Amino acid sequence: MLGRVLLLALSLLLRASAEWVGYDRPSIYSKSTQYTVKVNGTFASTVNYADYDYVQLSMTEGSNTEFRIATVSGSKITGTPVISPKQLPIDYKVEGNELIFNLKKVHYIILKLNDLKELVLMIDRLESDAPPSKGTGIMNVLNHGADNTGKAVTDGIQKALDAAGKKPGTTVYVPPGLYLIGNLIIPSQTSLYLAGGSVLRMTGKKADYKVLYTKSDLGDGTWWIQTAFDSKDIRIYGRGTIDGNAEAMKKDKLIASMVVPVGTTNFKMDGVLVRDSSFWAVIPTQVTGAKLTNIKILNNINGKQNDGIDVQESSNVKVWRAIAIANDDSFSTKTWLKDVGTTVPFPYDPRPLRDVSFDECLAWTRCYGYKVGQGVYTDQNNVLFQNSVVYYGGVGLGIDHKFGSGTARNISFINMDLERLAGEPGGTGTWLAVFVEDVKKGVGPIEEVTVKNVRARSTGKYHGKLAGFDESSYLDGVTISDVYMLENKTAAKTLGELDIKWTQFSKNIQIKNSK
Repeated sequence: MLGRVLLLALSLLLRASAEWVGYDRPSIYSKSTQYTVKVNGTFASTVNYADYDYVQLSMTEGSNTEFRIATVSGSKITGTPVISPKQLPIDYKVEGNELIFNLKKVHYIILKLNDLKELVLMIDRLESDAPPSKGTGIMNVLNHGADNTGKAVTDGIQKALDAAGKKPGTTVYVPPGLYLIGNLIIPSQTSLYLAGGSVLRMTGKKADYKVLYTKSDLGDGTWWIQTAFDSKDIRIYGRGTIDGNAEAMKKDKLIASMVVPVGTTNFKMDGVLVRDSSFWAVIPTQVTGAKLTNIKILNNINGKQNDGIDVQESSNVKVWRAIAIANDDSFSTKTWLKDVGTTVPFPYDPRPLRDVSFDECLAWTRCYGYKVGQGVYTDQNNVLFQNSVVYYGGVGLGIDHKFGSGTARNISFINMDLERLAGEPGGTGTWLAVFVEDVKKGVGPIEEVTVKNVRARSTGKYHGKLAGFDESSYLDGVTISDVYMLENKTAAKTLGELDIKWTQFSKNIQIKNSK
């Protein structure tokens, strides 16, 4: 009897260790017409998208979870499948039309079979702190009149947030369903939880939103979901989707940033999927202390100025474990002038940016994978990009000091893997572009740049840049170590081997390899 109990307990333990959770495909999305995905023998919900398809799920770590990716057409897989990040220790096999592999850890992965479009697998750890849908400290939006059918614009979520703001520490719960909403403002000390299968979507009608600024080249814009000014301890989390409905919004002549933590302290965002943004998607702005984790940004690769995560004039911001697919920059930092274009709604005078890190990120873009700039009106200090990958980009790593006279200082790119580079965003296409340009809006110096332990599997269309502009805007102090170009197994020892040719107005450039 005891033996059977122990055997049952062991069986349950093993089953629990291989647990995974999928999320129902929202009704407004269709399934992939090119791929099916099985996880431990059960189909996961795929989503058909413009330039790639995707799957979102969560799983436990430690034991093998089997994935079977199959072509819908049944056509056999030929050639070598594309699996990114390439550095992942994934042992796969191909059986007919199926790609089969096991994972013990969660990852964000981009796959491509035959001549099909890419498939993005977004795998997170199981939620450990999902709130109940009702109870003490919980406000369910359905109890505040929210319509989750998508048939009409609803203000029920804002009503729930307003009520929660009067009771600090409250969580606003959004159950599965489709919610068409206008602008949202999240009050201080309030959490917004988006359950898996929930979708917040922009309506496609400019009249439903408040115009907050006008960008000279794109027109009127808004912040869709923002924090209240002078707030603290706000959290957005869950496995739901925030959908910007970009084409419809642009057709009605409005651009929008999806999530704007602004004028707030101790902000947290975790697990949410953000898709189809018509402008810079997630933009921490004049924030003090923020953690963005397990963030998935899926924009149209053929869009315009639809950056992934742009940190603006903020301090102590940590982005950890994120994927950002966009036409424009995937991950960047910026500082600006006061009351000009997109900065008109900023709550405070211009602030410097400092102590910002991006860690374990995956970029797919036609512009920069990881960048400081272009705005450097106030100083940017201590920005770290590390342990991250570019699946595809125009420029892998860069500092583009184009606007302003501030200083970009202590910028580091460490443990980076650049897989494919092509194109020439802004006339620059390379693995490393650190430079100052003059467009009559100020020039300023770049100081103390570290490039360490980088694999440049592709070098890009043009040579690399390490260049200032004039005597007042030198690039001063670059330390390069352990950079491996193409398939070389030894680190590059010269600027020539690094394919860097543009070095005007630069000094104190050193190559210091560990061996």
